[in-house]
Amino acid sequence: MNFNNGIELTQSQKLIMTSQLRQSLKILNMNKVELESEIVKEVESNPLLEAEKSSEINWEQYINDMENTRKHNSYENVFNNENEVDLENLIKSDSNIYDDLKFQVSLYKLDNSERMICDYIIDSLDEDGYLKVSDYEIMESLNIDEDIFEKCLIKVQNLEPSGVAARSLEECLIIQINNFGIVDEILESIIRHDLKLIASNKYKDICKKYKITLQECKRFSDLIKDLNPKPCEGYFSSNKESIYVQPDVIVEKIENEFIAYLNEKDSYKLKINNFYKEVLKNSQADKDAKDFIKERLNSALSLMKNIDSRKSTILRIAESIVKNQEEFLNRGIKYIKPMTMKDLAEELNCHESTISRGVNGKYMLTPFGTYEFKYFFNSSIETDNNEVISSVSIKNMIRDKIKAEKKDKPLSDDKIAKLLKEQGINVARRTVAKYREELGILSSSKRKKC
Repeated sequence: MNFNNGIELTQSQKLIMTSQLRQSLKILNMNKVELESEIVKEVESNPLLEAEKSSEINWEQYINDMENTRKHNSYENVFNNENEVDLENLIKSDSNIYDDLKFQVSLYKLDNSERMICDYIIDSLDEDGYLKVSDYEIMESLNIDEDIFEKCLIKVQNLEPSGVAARSLEECLIIQINNFGIVDEILESIIRHDLKLIASNKYKDICKKYKITLQECKRFSDLIKDLNPKPCEGYFSSNKESIYVQPDVIVEKIENEFIAYLNEKDSYKLKINNFYKEVLKNSQADKDAKDFIKERLNSALSLMKNIDSRKSTILRIAESIVKNQEEFLNRGIKYIKPMTMKDLAEELNCHESTISRGVNGKYMLTPFGTYEFKYFFNSSIETDNNEVISSVSIKNMIRDKIKAEKKDKPLSDDKIAKLLKEQGINVARRTVAKYREELGILSSSKRKKC
């Protein structure tokens, strides 16, 4: 085998991922909220960049409000004319489930040791209200015996919301029926051993096992399903901060034509600080300072250019969606047409990955509500009439058929497929099952009600 050294000239194509290109792709992939966070971060690190939000302020009203605020003491409205506290004018302070439970414990006649154990149990609960820490671990940590632990645990389990401090789903449900004053050995046994049968609506199996009638089984099932498997879930979800979607594009009908335009409301407008421009013009300025300013200036201009490119790409995608989905914009969701990112990429003469980044996390406000860009991209199925129908439309048909079904005789996936075939839409049973699951709808056996 011969190894010879030599020089060879070859020609090849390579994509060099520059920092500017990387930033451009990153910014295009961001949603509106993420972009604003990125702008704030860049402004903080780059002294040449200035950002301001253009929002119209009624200064006359603002000044009047400020003057009125100064005239009144902050506690003035808390009291009524008779100098008594007016409870209706007090603002409720933020609290959490742990504070609420400890307040309830404080109403018990307990010694300091028992109160401390109850508080420890409460602090060990998860957000659903379950006690996930083992009994042994708590007893060892507090150096207490089992009797005092059980006594304090029962105290906590008697608090509201009912079912709190349970160590399992079965115990949670049994605590609730006990708190409701329901005493039934068969019901407790079903909860302890056969919740899976209840979830699957296998009433005949339950009737056979416990030798009860179908009516009794149905009553037990309804009662169990009315219980709350996560006692504290609603409390936490109601106190969580709401997340708001900001549409990137707004679509309006103007003179019988749908127009798409960028949502610039409350958006940042970037500009270069004039002070640093003057420094660059000054021939006496320090060379190192000038080099730093030039480097920061290039970074600022690159960011501004990439943001403008993002806006242009998103608007082009939105305009194409509007053009292709005019029937949806006129008549509603049932008339959405099939679209793929590949087709749109060919239409706009760009790469499919650009379309993917351009629609990621972006929202469009339409006459029928706010939709994510991705919603408009879906597969198609050909009908017997040689027409194409989108998967979104088929999903809505499946949902409508299930809504109209008899509760005691729910439609199977196979039956739904046959009903769609009667309408000229050939969809396999497994496709119906897939779409049903994507809609979050249970199977026919689990939807069945006596």
